[in-house]
Amino acid sequence: MKGKTLLSLAIVLTMLLAAVPFAAVKVNASSTTVSVVFENGLNAITKTVGSNFIVSFNIATDAHIGFYSMSIGWDPTVLSLQTGTAADIVEGPWMKSFGSTLWAGPSGIDNIGGSIDAIPDGLLAGSATGSGTMFTIAFTAAHPSAHTGAIIYVDPNVNSYLLDESLQNAVPIDTVVNGEVTVPLPPVTPPVAIISSPIDGSIVTVGSTVNLDGSHSTAGIDVVPPGEPCPITIYDWAIDFHDGNPATHLFGAIQSFDCTGVGLVTITLTVTAPDPTPGDSNYVDHDTSAPVSIMQVPAATGRNIDVYTARGGEGPLGQYPFGWSDAYGPQEEICVFAKVTYNGAPVEYKPVEFVVFDPVSGLEIASYTAFTNASGIAKVCFRIPWQGADAPNHFGDMSIYGTVDIAEVQISDTVMFHYGWILNIDTVTVGGPYHKLDTMVIDVTLSSIAMKDYDAFLQITAVDELNVPIGQAFATITVPASGLSVMGNTITIPMWAYVGVGTVYVDLLTSALGVPYCPEKTATFIIVYP
Repeated sequence: MKGKTLLSLAIVLTMLLAAVPFAAVKVNASSTTVSVVFENGLNAITKTVGSNFIVSFNIATDAHIGFYSMSIGWDPTVLSLQTGTAADIVEGPWMKSFGSTLWAGPSGIDNIGGSIDAIPDGLLAGSATGSGTMFTIAFTAAHPSAHTGAIIYVDPNVNSYLLDESLQNAVPIDTVVNGEVTVPLPPVTPPVAIISSPIDGSIVTVGSTVNLDGSHSTAGIDVVPPGEPCPITIYDWAIDFHDGNPATHLFGAIQSFDCTGVGLVTITLTVTAPDPTPGDSNYVDHDTSAPVSIMQVPAATGRNIDVYTARGGEGPLGQYPFGWSDAYGPQEEICVFAKVTYNGAPVEYKPVEFVVFDPVSGLEIASYTAFTNASGIAKVCFRIPWQGADAPNHFGDMSIYGTVDIAEVQISDTVMFHYGWILNIDTVTVGGPYHKLDTMVIDVTLSSIAMKDYDAFLQITAVDELNVPIGQAFATITVPASGLSVMGNTITIPMWAYVGVGTVYVDLLTSALGVPYCPEKTATFIIVYP
């Protein structure tokens, strides 16, 4: 551009930021569209409350532009800037692709009122034309809305204009396409009763105490006002001994009762979470869990052996269902015990034979002998064999058999446990296709063979078609026995990424600098141009 200097552009920027009007000759021999485009490539999107997203402000013009200024507004009752600072507004590639720019950054940011007075940018030499992204803004879906959508718009009446390379002639904006964000109200959610203890199918001996734990039950959520929590106020345990009498009721998140008789016991927990501000007829303030059943059995008499591991599997007093220990992973050390008693009293210095069986073939793979101590307990420890690349083919339900002789009578018991990857990555889902500067979303589902929760660190790496790393996502999570879906992991594709088929690599580690729980899982995605 002839005569265009840093000084002249600085003067224009000063005029803009001071809101000083200027006279310019309009140039009408062009067609220009400014549009709000979301990460899905459309002008409308639906986001959940609390989610972050990037909005691109794109231009398509056949004019030659030397300078632009845009005034932006949005619905502050629904949306907000992610940080509320200038860091949320990033210069796009359109003008930069034509030469060096003087990016002054935004002015007049009002995150409460929902506006930015001016976002200016200009070229130091030459002009920009065609289509591309002028800048991006990072938003948060801060609040749900009962109406259909929240508008993000370019205000053509306040500091929104284009100048040609002479900085003297205004280029009209013929069309403005605003964006619409829908942030739906969360669904009405009743409270959910969760029984952590006892575990369904547990066996308890007469004379022992049964602990009841419903503290992990979840509160309700109402939609009037939006997302209002409804805390649990009543925990009602109904205990049916199936003896012809009405069920016994205990109240409180944590309770217990004594096992005094033999037979089946059914335990049902009902939680109640009243609506603090009643107003939605769809809300239900109570929920009943599926009942759990336990079996009360007499204390052991005569000869008895109980085989279990350091992770459970005891018979009458076990934490887990009768005969089952919690899971073990590859090459973990297993310590297995056998408690030998006669009429409930320990039998000391008796040799106990332990036999380990392969989960798949059922063949014996190891045997050990240990003597009981003064408490009647024998113990051996070993590591599960790791057969190189063939090792996963031996995953399954491993069993350990223990046998002992008491006064010429042989008795035995078996403990079983799941053997394999304690946690595993089942599926990785990546949407697309994506453009540069789009935010790609990666959903991951995880499974567990354990009976307890495990802490983990989820790490996702994305590479483009030429195997260049383009971004990472991380999450510190707790995986319950039922598994977990980790949704909405995001990576923004940089402008310098290569177009083509990219790959995401998903790893599940014991900690941020830990070791893998399981093999890596991959999925592909597509980067397109323009």
